[in-house]
Order: sequence, then structure tokens, then C-alpha cells
Amino acid sequence: MILREGAHIHLIAACGTAMGSLAAMLCELGYRVTGSDSQVYPPMSTFLAQAGIHLFTGFDSTHLDEQPDLVIVGNAVSRGNVELEATLERRIPYSCLPEVLRDLFIRDRQSVVITGTHGKTTTTAMTAHLFTSGDLDPSFLVAGLVKNFDRPYRLGHGKHFIIEGDEYDSAYFAKWAKFFFYLPEVLIINNIEFDHADIYKDLSEIEKAFRQVVNMVPCSGLILANSADEVVTNLLPLSLAPVQTFGLEQHSFWRADIISSTPAGTGFTLHCQDRPLGNFHLSMHGEYNVRNATASLAAGYWAGLSVDTMRTSLAQFKGVRRRQELIGQVDNILLIDDFAHHPTAVGKTLQAIAQTYPERRLWAIFEPASATNARALFEEHYLAAFAPASYIVIAAVPHPERARDDAPFSPERLIERLRVQGKHAWYIATGDLIVTHLMDRVQSGDLVLFMSNGGFAGIQQKLLNTLSKNT
Repeated sequence: MILREGAHIHLIAACGTAMGSLAAMLCELGYRVTGSDSQVYPPMSTFLAQAGIHLFTGFDSTHLDEQPDLVIVGNAVSRGNVELEATLERRIPYSCLPEVLRDLFIRDRQSVVITGTHGKTTTTAMTAHLFTSGDLDPSFLVAGLVKNFDRPYRLGHGKHFIIEGDEYDSAYFAKWAKFFFYLPEVLIINNIEFDHADIYKDLSEIEKAFRQVVNMVPCSGLILANSADEVVTNLLPLSLAPVQTFGLEQHSFWRADIISSTPAGTGFTLHCQDRPLGNFHLSMHGEYNVRNATASLAAGYWAGLSVDTMRTSLAQFKGVRRRQELIGQVDNILLIDDFAHHPTAVGKTLQAIAQTYPERRLWAIFEPASATNARALFEEHYLAAFAPASYIVIAAVPHPERARDDAPFSPERLIERLRVQGKHAWYIATGDLIVTHLMDRVQSGDLVLFMSNGGFAGIQQKLLNTLSKNT
């Protein structure tokens, strides 16, 4: 991709975390950047304005009247969008986010790509933090807000580019995984499960995508693979690149042994090929986060970071917004927000929180907001996932149309089945009604865990505000 100096680039659907970050990155390279989105509001609108990007509210073909040199089409944009139609009719060059990242930011760097159904954002954030704290001056892009940084991306002068390798599709004209574009030198595979039912037919299709990306790692590179995931380990014999496994299993190349779990975090010992490297502390909870940390430490070791540097850096990692994020405490009631939206993530998050706070009654408040959760596919799996919770509230599916022709997910049916198991469980459709329900029932010492990959109508802050007013 060759662009003239100061070229005009326009982004359609610019307000997502990744697209907004890309817009700001392009500004840093000296391009003139504009963007548009159907909903423009803080904090992303403020962030883009401060970066010098003119943002249009809504979509209109007149936004392209200046004939930009390149249009970047977001993956949520479909045919019929008036700006996309104008781009096609006027023959304006267009591309997608992962392709632009590859051509303008990644190609001349050593790419560290973090993939998997779960844990991508946290592992990417940890790795970026370790490399930055270790003075490697990396570039990175994280699909979340990392508490150690003031923005989700960085353009450094070092040789590494650390990026979250999403298996979701790239654009309406590129219906394949984003990670195919990222030229992985180091590939981390956390886990592989069925998800994104709007894109993939079944697990075998997702496995095929991962087989292909495994085959893209050069012989001089490295694959770091979760030793506990059978689907992952079955792919490893296909690799011509060196492979190192990570996990809590005895046979792992990189092995972590958990030694403590408290509200302050998790302590573990790290081993490399059974050679002890000492104790580490992580201010997060759950075996899955220790696995994430082990993968990040292995990547840091590959990059030349010392064990002592990484020990200090990991202890200073503050986490990612909406990943086990403590949002408030009122009258000894803890409120925690998490992005969990898949039965495996829901189950492991609940298990980690229950083990960390065994003395508290645990409320699981769940919004089935993803495209997969609009379908009935995982109803059976959620019966086991909610097991660690004392009380369960499930909201209405916010986008039932995403089920398309598949059998729809029924919160009411799942609640009935949970009650048969003896659970205290309720289906409550709206956020305001959930807040009212909780205000009548929560008590001092409880822990309320919100789980959604959507906005959940802002009920996290609404409950916090209401509790504060009533104390």
C-alpha cells in the first residue's frame, strides 16, 4: 500500500476501539484523517477530536465529496451503507483495518500476535506492558482500555509490534479472520472453542482458520500454545516453526504453579522446562489469567527480557477495563464488571471470583449480548457455567435479530432450568428493573458481578449510584 505524504484517509464506522485507535495511529504518521459513525459520543469522540480527527455523526455520501485517497471500511459496515456505496461508485480505493495495519505498521516489525477464543485482550495488554516496562519500546494495539496506558495503542521505535489477533472477519469483502493479515513472528494460541456463530458454521471452521495461521509462522519464529487445550495441541504437529507450550500442566514447557489467591491477586511460581524461575505476583484472579500471564512471560523471554525485569513488571500490571474490574464498594457490597460472554469465560470468571471471595454471596448478572448468545447454541453449557453463583439474573437478549434463522436463545427457559437445579434465578428483561430487583435483595457482604460484552444499559453505574444514595 503506497500513499502520498499527507494523504486523506476516511474511516467508515470509526468509533470502535480498534478503528478509533487506527485513526489516531494514522494521524501520528502524518495523514489527514476523517471518520464517520452512526453514534458519536464520548469517550471515543473526545479521544478522536483530541487527535485532530474530524468526525461526522451519521453516514452521508457528502462526507466523501473531498475524494479521499483511501477509505477504510469497518467490519460492521454492510452493503447499503451510503458511504460505502459512494466509495464503490466513485472508485475510491478502499481497504480494511487489518490490511492497513499490516501494510503501514506491521510489515517492517517483528509481529507478536495473540490469538484464541478467550483471553486475547488481557494477554495482549500484559505482553505490551512487559515489553514497554522492559525498555523494548514496542508498538502495540489492544482491543480494550489498558489501565497502565493512557490509550489502547502505541507507536514505539522498537522492533516489535504486539497485536490482538482476532478470529472474527475483517470486512464485508474480506470474510476471513483478521489474524491472517498480521504476519506473526510469534504466535500465541490461548485456546480454541466454538464462537462467532454468525461467521463460523461450527468448530471445524474455526479450527481451519487456526490451522492456516499456524502455517504462516516462519521457521525462525515461535508458537506459544496452551498445553491444556486439546484442539490447540492437535494443531501443533502442523507447525514448521518451533513450538513451546504453556500452562499449569506438568508437561508444559512454561509451567506455572499457583501458590496463593487473595483479593490482592494471585501468586505463582514459574518454571521453564522444569527449571524454576522464581515467584511472580499478578493482580488478577483465576487459573485462566495465570495462563495468560505465563504466555506473556514466555513471549517476553523470547524477546530477551530478564526474569527479574518481568517479575517487577508483572506485579505492576493493573489490568484491563471490564476484566474483573472493581467498579465500586458501598456498604461492604462489591461491584465488579467483566466482559465474559461465552459459557467458558462466564464459568471460569465466576469460579475465580468465588474462590477469591469465598465468604461473600455471589450475584451473577448476565446480559446475552453477543451474536452467538442470540442463539440457543450454548443454553446447555450455561447450566454448568453459572454453578459457582449464589444468585443469578439474566437480562433480555438485546439483539434477538442476530439469531437470524437459528433457534433463538431463551433467557426464560434457561432460568427455569436453573431453578430446577435449585438455583435462585430470575429473568428480568431491562436494566432498570434489574437495579430495582437488586436494591430489594442485596445486602452487606454481597458481591455483584456484571457480565456482558455490550453496554448492559449502564446498569453497573446505575446500581453503584443507587446504592450510594441509599446509604
